[in-house]
Amino acid sequence: MPSELSAFEYDNVNGIKLILHVKTRNGLPTSKQFTISYKNIENNATWPKKSLFFAILFNIIALLYVRISVTAILIIVVVLSFLVFFWITHSVQSESLLVIPTVGIQSSVKYVCGREDNFVSWASVDDVIINEVIKTNRVLYYLTLLVKINGQCSSEQDTKLIPLFKYTKPRLVMLEQIYSELQTLLIQSQKVSTLGSGDIG
Repeated sequence: MPSELSAFEYDNVNGIKLILHVKTRNGLPTSKQFTISYKNIENNATWPKKSLFFAILFNIIALLYVRISVTAILIIVVVLSFLVFFWITHSVQSESLLVIPTVGIQSSVKYVCGREDNFVSWASVDDVIINEVIKTNRVLYYLTLLVKINGQCSSEQDTKLIPLFKYTKPRLVMLEQIYSELQTLLIQSQKVSTLGSGDIG
């Protein structure tokens, strides 16, 4: 199936350059994939490696020139191991959102080592909103999925909020672009389901 790829460049709330890749697959059903990644991902990836290298180097120099007890050496080794583990498991490279109408929405977070996926079926998606959150002295915006959850009684329905792109923290301009395309897909699928469920008289 033919697909289109477009890229847009924005800053996030911390002033770091982000790139939004929008991949559209033309076919039935039409699907869209939104991927937000850091523009200079190579440079961003080398900084933690450099800082980790220098931390290990300074600790080796300290061990050579300063007399330290075995307990202190063990504490340094444990702390360095924890830092390495935290960097490998929590350093986010990119976030993506795959939307396939009538099937579902899958959000993914790609780390230095591994990735985390979260899938929501299309029938459970109630709406998509841009949520405003106040943190200390600034306002942040999150693209949020409203997901329907069935309660204990069959007539009860609760709503669950799933924030998207919470690690890359894009600005409102980028979120509005994704929001408008998601709303278009939601409205089109509702029209198709409404036309398909009509009675033929």
